[in-house]
Amino acid sequence: MLMCLSSVYEVWQQNVAVCRFLILLVLCQVACCAKVPGLYDEPRLPATITPFHYDIRMITHLENPASHKYNGFVNISLHAQKTTNQVVLHVAGVSIETKKIRLYGETSDFKLTTVKFNKKRDYMVVTFDQPLWLGKSYVLSIEFGRSMTKKLEDGYFLRHYVNAKSSGKIWYSISHFNRYLIRNTLPSFDEPGLRATFNVTMGHHKRFQSYSNMNVRALLPNYDIQDYVWSVHEVTPLMATHLLAFSVNNFTCRFTQAASANPVRFRTCSQSANVRETGFAAEKAPQVLEFLDNLLKVSLPLEKIDQLVVDDFPTEDHSTKDLGLVVYHSKQILQREDGPMTRSKSQALQRIAHGTAHMWFGNLLGIDWWSDLWLTEGLTSYFETLAMDHLQPGMGRRLKLRNRETSFMYESEVGGVSLVSFWPLASPEVEKHLYQKATALIGMVNGFLGNATFYDGLQRHLWQNSFASSTPDLFWRSLQLASERESVLIKNWDVRSVMDTWTRKSGYPLVTVVRNGNNVILMQGNALNRSRTDLWWIPLTYIIDGETFPEDLKPRAWLTPHQSRQQLDEIVPHNQWILLNLRAVGYYRVNYDEHTWQLLGATLIDDFRSIHVLNRAQIVSDILFLWKQELVSWSTAFSVLRYIIDEDEYEPLMALVVGVTNGLWGISPDSALSIAKWLGIAGRWYAEFISYTFDKFVVRSPNQNSLDYPD
Repeated sequence: MLMCLSSVYEVWQQNVAVCRFLILLVLCQVACCAKVPGLYDEPRLPATITPFHYDIRMITHLENPASHKYNGFVNISLHAQKTTNQVVLHVAGVSIETKKIRLYGETSDFKLTTVKFNKKRDYMVVTFDQPLWLGKSYVLSIEFGRSMTKKLEDGYFLRHYVNAKSSGKIWYSISHFNRYLIRNTLPSFDEPGLRATFNVTMGHHKRFQSYSNMNVRALLPNYDIQDYVWSVHEVTPLMATHLLAFSVNNFTCRFTQAASANPVRFRTCSQSANVRETGFAAEKAPQVLEFLDNLLKVSLPLEKIDQLVVDDFPTEDHSTKDLGLVVYHSKQILQREDGPMTRSKSQALQRIAHGTAHMWFGNLLGIDWWSDLWLTEGLTSYFETLAMDHLQPGMGRRLKLRNRETSFMYESEVGGVSLVSFWPLASPEVEKHLYQKATALIGMVNGFLGNATFYDGLQRHLWQNSFASSTPDLFWRSLQLASERESVLIKNWDVRSVMDTWTRKSGYPLVTVVRNGNNVILMQGNALNRSRTDLWWIPLTYIIDGETFPEDLKPRAWLTPHQSRQQLDEIVPHNQWILLNLRAVGYYRVNYDEHTWQLLGATLIDDFRSIHVLNRAQIVSDILFLWKQELVSWSTAFSVLRYIIDEDEYEPLMALVVGVTNGLWGISPDSALSIAKWLGIAGRWYAEFISYTFDKFVVRSPNQNSLDYPD
């Protein structure tokens, strides 16, 4: 009997354990379901709905300083990619009239069920009583508004200037949406790959005027508010939400026009007191556009570009570069058109060139996600340097060298960076250095493909992907197809495989030259960490003592990731040097054997101009880096650097000062560059050489024949 009861008790205990497990499992399922009931929480918007048009109508009130505000509505035309009863979009720092949200279809009468907000993701999740069917189009109508402040984070914010006569404040509004900011102004699908057209209608007092991406096509009376009007802008081409821009102000403008294949009118506008000093920007911007239009052979879909010059514009680069509307900080751009080219004018020209290049790269050609931003920024900065060189000969090579050297310095500081794994960004400072590396790599691609192939691929890529999103792989594919069209010969490399070794690996290579009799052996390794086994596809350009510098920069040989060393098919006599990386187009450093260093040093002493100025800068930069890494002795470094006393070009001198000061006493790459710029400004003073104790500068008064180095 006791044994029977014991058995029953054991079975009962087992059943209780099973029941407890089942109850726990059910509770876990309920908890998981209750965690975010119906609330979308993924980092990217769902692929169920895509927008294709925004109809925006908003009124900005600027008259009463006590009640600066705007309000309006947006009708977003949607296409259902999957059947769903939810619409998820971005909303953050803007008030929404949730009870007035409406959804219109062809036949259905939709009833709003719930509106929920995911504040962590900046999502508004709108649910309806019936589904949006796959393949059908709908219109989502939302009313929005808020008070206005001077905070940049608002996306659409206030600025003012002081009237010289009345000393009163004149208020105006301006937008800067960039990444993640348009959601603070109006509801939107705020991802760079979700392109749509925009129809913007701005309401404002009649003494103001409205600016946006496109021209004003009609000015209509507002019958509801006295003395107010509606400025109806033309519909934009397909573009990302962060490129939308608008401003309400009473600026005075200067008018110019670009004589391009598709003539574009420029309005350069500022407060009336500054309008005379907008002449430089008004004159140079059309010239930059003409150059880029002729070079790229792809016309912009614009009839006008507005340049607004404002005070106190609080962005990292003091400007915005939206399609058809560029905003500059007055301190960075105001210059008279007459007089010589000064340092300030050179800086202003660089900003204009950068803003204009963005019309193609970033605006016309977009990205699918922010992690690919390095590609459009790299293309923009690269063509900025070409435009600068066209309008101010010699300045382009300085900018190219600056990008290369500053990126080298930053990578040395942090142990290397990779372009494909940089998102999310740590800081704007990190972002800037990544774009400098991207710019240098774009220049290297142009070099090893040659101009004809590079521009063939780039132009076709622009034609095929205008008004759409691109990716690095698509871009490399366009260049690869151009390379195949150029030559029927089969190459042992393709553009994507080559560039993946540069964009996906952190750091950069060091190519080491070893002489074995009359033979030359090349070895590659990671310049920043010799224990790593990273290998790259390295395009090798070189000349041998006695040869002339070639016009193009196509490689004569390649180092591959398949082997760390390779012998060149060249005979180099013992008394002749070999010089690698012509015009410093490759993103790598070179270390020569002791004998070759001595030959190069002797040539620099005898006739330094026989070596291209960018290669002289590269030699100076590399030898200082190698000395700091204890890969060459000070006597070797000194034998190469001693020619610097006769150097009269800016680039090698900049490389010297930057190479010595970077990392010394905690000096950052930017501070080192500033010291180099200061020496350029001083003109009479530069370092003759700096001994290994860094305790003595020898100075003299050369004719540097150069402008100040731009920021």
